Amino acid sequence: MGVESGEENLDFKQVLFASYANIAIMELKLYNSNNDHLRPTHKEILYLYCIWSRGGCTASDLVELFDSSKALVSQTVLSMEEKGYIIRERDPADNRRQIINVSPSRLRESCEELTIIDKAVKHLSAKYSEEEMNKAARVMYELTQVMIDLSMRCPKKNRFL
Repeated sequence: MGVESGEENLDFKQVLFASYANIAIMELKLYNSNNDHLRPTHKEILYLYCIWSRGGCTASDLVELFDSSKALVSQTVLSMEEKGYIIRERDPADNRRQIINVSPSRLRESCEELTIIDKAVKHLSAKYSEEEMNKAARVMYELTQVMIDLSMRCPKKNRFL
């Protein structure tokens, strides 16, 4: 059973995965259509989304979020910095901490992607009320937050059983 736009009762789980796939397809099409831009790896895209959606974060935040080793996160962050995807800045509140942000050049490269998302939201806003759009955003955010919370509680040895 696929997810068709005309179906009345959609399977929530299937729609969630279809949405994730559609975002990945959009990403690939945009990167494949522009040979001037270095294409980030899947892991780098995940890091970029997390950094951007949080308005910046530390390497320790990424270690905790991805349940990864400090060495692996550090290696990925250094690689992303070398490619110009991110910048590291001293935390004004604590000089010992470095805040990782998406670089201005990477944000410019993402402009087309963000424009497509803005247009899609505007298209849906013409069909649904502001209240419905806000509720949909809340539901999506809460769902993904609960997914993260539940995955953090799973013992490592039982995660994929």
